[in-house]
Amino acid sequence: MRVVITGGRGLLGSRLSPMLAERGHDVIVTSRSATGDGAVAADLLTGEGLGEAMSGADVIIHLASDAQKPKKVDVAGTERLLSVLDPGQRIVYMSIVGVDRHPFFYYRSKLQVEQMIESSGIPFTILRATQFHEFVAFFLGAAVRSVAAIVPKKFVFQPVDTGEVASHLADLMEEGRTGLVPDFAGPEIHTAEYLARTLMEQQGRERPMIPLPVFGRAASAFKQGIHTNPERAVGNRTWEQFLSERA
Repeated sequence: MRVVITGGRGLLGSRLSPMLAERGHDVIVTSRSATGDGAVAADLLTGEGLGEAMSGADVIIHLASDAQKPKKVDVAGTERLLSVLDPGQRIVYMSIVGVDRHPFFYYRSKLQVEQMIESSGIPFTILRATQFHEFVAFFLGAAVRSVAAIVPKKFVFQPVDTGEVASHLADLMEEGRTGLVPDFAGPEIHTAEYLARTLMEQQGRERPMIPLPVFGRAASAFKQGIHTNPERAVGNRTWEQFLSERA
C-alpha cells in the first residue's frame, strides 16, 4: 500500500515509517520542510502541498500534532487535510486515552479532531493510547534537574512503549480495521512522584522532592486517571525497563 504519514518525523512517526517500509509498503513522510527520499513537503498550517502529497495514497496515517497550538495545527490542520482526501482513501488517526472525558484543552482539541474525522465520510481508524515513556520523561525532566523536584501531587500516568504503539498502528492499518478501536495503554499506572523519583535514580541525581498540590478541573482529571485505562493495559514494556534500557 501507498501510505502517507503526517508528522512522520516525530516520536511515533520516526518509529512507524521504517516499520511500514520493512513490511513492504510505499511510505511517504510529510512535513513543512521535508527533503530527501520518501519525503514530501506539505504544510497543514497553510494547506500548501497537501493535495499533491496525499494524491495516490491508499492510507493516510495522521500523527501531526502540537500540544502548544492544537487549534491551529490539530483542528485547523486536520480540516485542511480532510478537504483534499476522497472516500477511496482511508485515514488512521492517533489520539489519546480519555479525550472524550478529560477537560485539558489539548485533549479537547484531539476529541474535536476525532469528531471531524468521524463525520467526514472518509473511512477511518482511530486509536487512543496513553502517554509515551519518552513524553513522561520529558514532562518530568525539568523537575528532576532542578534544585528540588517539584511534581504535581497525586497525578497518575500509564506510560506506554512508543514502538509497541507503532507496531499496533501498523497492524490496524494492514487489517483494515475501521472506527474507534480499543485503547492501547501501558502495563502499569504510577504516580508522578514515583515516576520522577525513579527517573532521578536512573540519572544518578539526588534531589528533595516536593509534591505540589494543583487544583482545577484538568488537575482533578489527571488525579482521577481519566487519561488512563487499566482494563486495556496491553502494553508490555514497563517504565522500569524503559529507564534501564535508556541508561
